[in-house]
Amino acid sequence: MPIPVPRPRSISSKKSASTNGSSERSISAISPISNKSSLQNSRSVTPESVSIELSDSDLTDSSSRIVPLKVKMKENKETNDMELSAALNNVASLNMFNEETRNENENIKLEIYIHKTDALKVDTRIKHPSVIISIIDTTTWEYLRISNANVTNQEKTYINPILTKEFDFKFHKTIIPIWDEKLVYTENFKHIITENTVILFEIVDYTGSIRPLVTMNDWHRIAWAFIRPIGSNGITNTGKQIRLQLYKPGPKPKSFHKSHPTAMHWFIKGILKKYPSTLYISLNKVKYSGATEVVSEHNQQELKSIDSSSPNEINSDSISSSQETFQEYDIKWKRFPGQKCKIPNSEIVKLQPNLEGCMYLKFSYDGLRLAVATGKNINIYSIPGYKLFKQLIGHQGLVYTLRWSNDNNNLLTTSSDYTACVWTLKNNNQTNFQILPHPSYVYCAEYNNTVIITGCYDSILRLWTSAFNKWTLCQEMEYHKGFISSIAQLETIVLSSDSHGIIIEWTLENCRLELKRIISVPEIRQVIISNIVLHPAGKRLLIQTRDSILRMMDLHTTAIIQWFRGGVNNKVQTGCVLSPCGNLVFGCGEDGLVNVWEAYTAKQLAFYTNRQDLSAATSGAVDYHPHDHMIVFGVYTQNKNSPIYVAQYTKENETDIGLRFLIPIEHKQKAFGHINHQAAEYGYLNKLKTKEHDSQRMMPLVNIIKRMDSVLNSFKIKE
Repeated sequence: MPIPVPRPRSISSKKSASTNGSSERSISAISPISNKSSLQNSRSVTPESVSIELSDSDLTDSSSRIVPLKVKMKENKETNDMELSAALNNVASLNMFNEETRNENENIKLEIYIHKTDALKVDTRIKHPSVIISIIDTTTWEYLRISNANVTNQEKTYINPILTKEFDFKFHKTIIPIWDEKLVYTENFKHIITENTVILFEIVDYTGSIRPLVTMNDWHRIAWAFIRPIGSNGITNTGKQIRLQLYKPGPKPKSFHKSHPTAMHWFIKGILKKYPSTLYISLNKVKYSGATEVVSEHNQQELKSIDSSSPNEINSDSISSSQETFQEYDIKWKRFPGQKCKIPNSEIVKLQPNLEGCMYLKFSYDGLRLAVATGKNINIYSIPGYKLFKQLIGHQGLVYTLRWSNDNNNLLTTSSDYTACVWTLKNNNQTNFQILPHPSYVYCAEYNNTVIITGCYDSILRLWTSAFNKWTLCQEMEYHKGFISSIAQLETIVLSSDSHGIIIEWTLENCRLELKRIISVPEIRQVIISNIVLHPAGKRLLIQTRDSILRMMDLHTTAIIQWFRGGVNNKVQTGCVLSPCGNLVFGCGEDGLVNVWEAYTAKQLAFYTNRQDLSAATSGAVDYHPHDHMIVFGVYTQNKNSPIYVAQYTKENETDIGLRFLIPIEHKQKAFGHINHQAAEYGYLNKLKTKEHDSQRMMPLVNIIKRMDSVLNSFKIKE
């Protein structure tokens, strides 16, 4: 019997059958290829198929090895899928966070708040001024391009200039433009606020009946200003109110291009001739997500701005108007802008704050409030209702002076209790105030939105600045020899006077006082100066001294050009005021009278009589309304009934206010006529009197000449 010879094992992937009917199976085991992390913890297996011939007896033993291998491969696959999905989730969440951050940054926009300007120069062409705002890229000297550079329409690739609303002088009865308008750019905040951008402001007006387009060159340009959003020191000029110096318009460029504003040529060439006024603006960062019409891309024809004052869209501090309390009145002032003031001749109302009367009176700049310093308290009355609006209680001594802020929301008071107080009147239910301490009596002060200047008995002039709604002492000037009695300010000019008859002129720049000159007039040296009042034109100074004379001084030459005589002021502090037009001077006397002079001729025109007996010298106060032919005056007496009188000019004298004219009236009328007519009449009578006086002086000479002529004629006849 032959012995079977076993076949040799072969490495093959094909199936072969045996001769005795038994089959041999070839199983291919393919090693799975996992990711790199799983390969590091396993044996290295070549990615090739390995065929192993097994017998039937070995098949059952090897099957138990193959099943766990499949389960392991499935578990590895599930783990890899979980890790991959987790990584994808992380990437998705990161992308979502980046998208939200990007959207939030895109929602932050630039808001430009145009507040107002100071008084502009008198010009008949200025009736309803507006402000044109342009954003310039200094790298190309063109309008700043919008962030979307793929826009096909070339006219929309730039951020076009914006025009504010008009401020009609005739409608508002004032010549100080106050826009209080918010302008929101829909471009990204960081795209505009860069070191390579400049924002230009042009105050313009039009002379015809049709307002031109913003991009046209038909505007009458009044003044212009500029600001760099990021200064050379790297500080961003946002989040605060900024006062910009205005400059006079330069020569017109030879060629006009729509993408080059006119003010840009003046900025490049450095034509910076100062205009006597300033512009108040604010650059704020706001969140804007509204779907309203955008500012910089739409409205290309008129390019008007949107007024985004809704608190749901913009979160910024804005100056509230002072007229919210007086919306019930339909106010129409009787004096037009630029019209000469008249002498009020009819009593409107008589106020009685207390038995002592008043030490000081002051109308607000908008003419809607009257502040009265009565003893230690301050009463604020509404106009034209003349109702007690609010009473400020807090001082422990007599209140000497009152000053309103430019926005009519704050009131500054000085007192003999060694303090000055800043009262905030925005909230009708609650009044906040801050105390400014001093080492002695505080006699006088001046107040604007940026600085406060106080004068004290210790001969030191102090300057206070505001930071985060808190006033802090910034500067002390020790140049006066006597106590500081009065302070006057007009734009950057500050004047202070003392009890030695010395007047010091200061320059206010960058919230700092700089000494300019010391004015010493020989005839008022060592005489106490009660008050100094700057003329509205800024070229003259009214000086009230305790020698019963008021003087008008020319600031350029420091020469006295007018003397106002007739009042009595030798012992106590009394008040005086110039009418807003600058043509009338009102001065209080210790005898209780209020005298009226003509500012340019120093002629005494009239006086208001006092209606009570005064046994001693009293202090008086007077003020003229900024927008109407209205005056308020009163005296301060202790333990006597001293009312405050408010008078207004009317064609017919309805109620006697005690006005007595000193000029002769040819035709007796029931009502006092216009002051200019009476002054002309008075001048004509003066000319007649001077002619009569001259003829009387010449009569003896005429007689002598006649006798000499007769003698000569007799000699001629004889010949």
